[in-house]
Amino acid sequence: MGGLLVLSDIHGNACALRAVLEDARGWDEVLVLGDIVDYGPSPGEALDIIRGLGARVVRGNHDHAAAYGVDCRCGEATRWLSHWTRENITLRQLSKRDLEYLASLPVRVDLDLGNLKLTAVHGSPADPLYDYLNPALPDAELHRRLGEPKPGTLYLVGHTHLQFYRVLHGTRLANPGSVGQPRDGDPRAAYAIIKPETGTVEFHRVKYDVDRVVSKLEEMGVPEPYLGGLAYLIRKAEAPPRPSRPA
Repeated sequence: MGGLLVLSDIHGNACALRAVLEDARGWDEVLVLGDIVDYGPSPGEALDIIRGLGARVVRGNHDHAAAYGVDCRCGEATRWLSHWTRENITLRQLSKRDLEYLASLPVRVDLDLGNLKLTAVHGSPADPLYDYLNPALPDAELHRRLGEPKPGTLYLVGHTHLQFYRVLHGTRLANPGSVGQPRDGDPRAAYAIIKPETGTVEFHRVKYDVDRVVSKLEEMGVPEPYLGGLAYLIRKAEAPPRPSRPA
């Protein structure tokens, strides 16, 4: 097979997703590490694109929240935006079929690509939906959250919106970063391409029209403080200040 395009945390940002697909080269399969929906203005469109690619997809905490009507249990800094966009954008755009699709997604995918074995989750193998594997975690804690990792296996995770690569006692861990909402101060869409023959992980970033996404939110009539918070997230690629009045 050719390369494996790895995407995560699209978050309703179809503009960023299209930019990634136009930029990426040398792949013939797609793996999505969850969170197609919430925050962005186009969750339905993003979902249609992913299904049209025939991608393998694992369920993220925001996909799970939309499908099952539960809290997403995301970080406090953006929970207020998550709740509002899920109720006022995501659930208004998605059909019953869309929600059934999200509910049907597995929380873990194991792939044997011949020379390369992969385990893909949104959070961590120990807690696929909600755990955050931050790049600065100490080795011992990372080992515990990987759930007795298998040497030689490449573990793929999302959820933190941070692009990183770690090697731990012969076990490799990679996060492709976020397509639709990076949190590392770089607003460019992030993704990775894996070459199964060599096992290499290539990280990429691509610029897209962030102002167009903000304009779409404005056209949809998103009120303050939600509009300002979402614009900050997209333009600054970091969590916005908490609103001065209750959201």
